[in-house]
Amino acid sequence: MIYWLYRALAFLIRLLPLKLAYWIGLRICDLFYFLNRRGARAVHEHIRIIFAHQGIIPSRQILAGCTRKTFQAFGKYLADFIRFRKLTEQEVRDSISIQGLENIERIRQEKRGAIFLTAHYGNWELGGSFIASLGIPLNAVVRPVSSPSLERIFHYFRKQRGLKVIPLAHAGVGVIKALKRGEAVALVGDRDFTGNGRPQTFFGHEVSLPRGAAWFAHRTGAPLYLGFVTRAPDDTFILRIHPPIDPNEVRTEEEIQERVIAIMQDTIARDPTQWFIFDPFWTHEFAAAPSA
Repeated sequence: MIYWLYRALAFLIRLLPLKLAYWIGLRICDLFYFLNRRGARAVHEHIRIIFAHQGIIPSRQILAGCTRKTFQAFGKYLADFIRFRKLTEQEVRDSISIQGLENIERIRQEKRGAIFLTAHYGNWELGGSFIASLGIPLNAVVRPVSSPSLERIFHYFRKQRGLKVIPLAHAGVGVIKALKRGEAVALVGDRDFTGNGRPQTFFGHEVSLPRGAAWFAHRTGAPLYLGFVTRAPDDTFILRIHPPIDPNEVRTEEEIQERVIAIMQDTIARDPTQWFIFDPFWTHEFAAAPSA
């Protein structure tokens, strides 16, 4: 049932002009905002913690507005993801401004391979498509969705955009092989889906974060780049690629992870409504928090 609903929605969104497709995405996620109270409370608490880490005590009105805006921003992300199939490589490049182009050139010249790390922020799928459109072989570590039919569609979309997919269950072998070929791999660093993460302090509270990117960089010597695609007010995007964390200079896995966390925090704090985590993240704080 979910598969056929998605197919019908995807057909409609690809058929419509972009602004109308965004309007539909916004309305759908507005509906989820009102119906998914657990998710709304989770987002509400995430934003409160991010503001508090910056010394801001937000009003109830601000928290409620930012919570709903997060759901709406995700609606636009979904519309963009569905429309990927229509985009040419040139259209992908035309939709993104880039900060840190020199780091792309470093990757082209790198023989050790490269590790990209991002978060569920802005439009991470578009960032991978953009990098692949520049002729850089990119292998994305992906957690499959529960529906095999939907997963086949998502796999097809990513392949169309020039991405090679490494299933999360085979990430260890897949990442090592890609790096040995001198290729780039992309991981998402803000959700511990495997249970193998380590407790870290993130926005002042302890949470388990994946250590894969830091582990691979430390063990293989491949440089680690953090990149994030932020939606601009006019619905274009800005890709910011940070200078590499080079394991030849940063000697321990723990120090690499500390630098990763600092950059992720700074990025998410710029606009927490573009961070798309709809489940309780800091579970012990969420359990004690008042409802939205």
